Amino acid sequence: MRLPPLQDLPNHLATAHIVAHPQLYPGYAFNGLLRSNSLLTLWFLAWGDRDLFLAARLFVALVLAVTALAIPLFLLYFGGRRHLLVALLFAWPLVHSFAVSMGFLNFAFAFALSLVLLTWLDTQARRPRLAVGAGIAALSGLVWFAHPFPVAVVGGLAAWQTAARPDWRARGQAACALLLPLAPAALLSLLTAHHHLWRADPAGASRWPGFAYLDPGEILAHLWTDVSGAFTGWGCATIVPAVLLPWLAWKQRHRELPLLSRSALAALAGAYLALPVTLANWCYLNCRLVPFLWAGLLLRLPRELPRPITGALVGCALAYSAATGVDYLRLDHDRAQLTAGIEAMPRGASLLPLMFQQRRTSRFTASLTHVWGYYTVLKDTSAPLVFAVERSYPIGYRTPPLPALVPPALDRFAELQGTPAQVCRRLGRWPVDAGCRAAWQELWTGFWRQAEPRFDHLLTWAMPDEARALIPARYHRVFAASQLEIYARDQGVAGRCAASR
Repeated sequence: MRLPPLQDLPNHLATAHIVAHPQLYPGYAFNGLLRSNSLLTLWFLAWGDRDLFLAARLFVALVLAVTALAIPLFLLYFGGRRHLLVALLFAWPLVHSFAVSMGFLNFAFAFALSLVLLTWLDTQARRPRLAVGAGIAALSGLVWFAHPFPVAVVGGLAAWQTAARPDWRARGQAACALLLPLAPAALLSLLTAHHHLWRADPAGASRWPGFAYLDPGEILAHLWTDVSGAFTGWGCATIVPAVLLPWLAWKQRHRELPLLSRSALAALAGAYLALPVTLANWCYLNCRLVPFLWAGLLLRLPRELPRPITGALVGCALAYSAATGVDYLRLDHDRAQLTAGIEAMPRGASLLPLMFQQRRTSRFTASLTHVWGYYTVLKDTSAPLVFAVERSYPIGYRTPPLPALVPPALDRFAELQGTPAQVCRRLGRWPVDAGCRAAWQELWTGFWRQAEPRFDHLLTWAMPDEARALIPARYHRVFAASQLEIYARDQGVAGRCAASR
């Protein structure tokens, strides 16, 4: 059962389990696999009824291997052999990157392939050939199938280079060589964005997606954290290449490169500043540009480094590797505590997870957020927090788990409303007064009014005493260990008589 402690991975496992057992989950509709962000689901379905956990471990290994191969190929093509060794001293954070730690495995795989796609595009720009164009179309389609964002970035870089040509004739030739092979994947990406961003509310009206922006300090910090794959402060050795990379690359800023020219990097940086961090249910939107910015800076490093810098970078890589291994064990211990109640969970239970804390050991990821997925896979429990709220996902809700509170609001409800103090702060009232406490109780009363008829079991983690006191009387605790508690709902007289027969 042990898996790498990647934040979103258990949710993807639950998705695959639901698709493979539709008779157990009539509340979900399978949207098919002819859509982006479906590569991991397809991988799981290809394993059928075999070990999903082994399939997950193999896919993680595949992502790491493809990335570790794609980065040197990219650097060797655009930078040459002499440049490769220096660039690799700064490139290692991109392998076990933030996307991997977060469980964005489709995006991580697509990013690796997009680096290879850039080398193919430059080959096509230098000497257009039909076979290479067909290969670009096929590879860009695979990138889109994994995730639409990297292929959109590559298409933007190709369009930027086309527009930078000196005259219209050269632009037309570049468009035929670069943009035409990318056109099918670009169209598919636009359709994906449309399906994801514009969705219908319960009344049937389409609504504009919400969005949120980073503040200036966060924008600067994310240039490091959105490449670093560290789980805790022990893995912060990645900050050394993050600080040195722009400083050393600035000295080579006048170097021009195809597809990743100075103006193209400036455009990427501008898009990073302009785009929101959250758009509809797409999180870390602008942050997904950061690996591409790193890749562009890697190509502008000098061919030689002072020995102290080389030694420091090698030491940081070794320290990061050791810290990540230790953190894997520490986060797996957290996972074991949250899954300790699996044997106490009846098969097919209608389970509502209430995560009042979504991390314990981890600092840069919320590694416990989706650990409930183990209960879904191993005990066929319900999955009210599964990725199913958007039309662009492999599955969708036929009916929401709680009509007035659907994910992503539901998955953070307990974390954000756990105590009266949390509600009071959002209302701008401090200290906690009787009115604020009454508002908090009313919020939870409305929540339980919806949840109690629908869920016969509760899984709570790190539940505050105040919230525990509001659990309906029909629920009784059947398991407790560490910060984990499992509650079962009384069946009532008729239910108990039926169960005894």
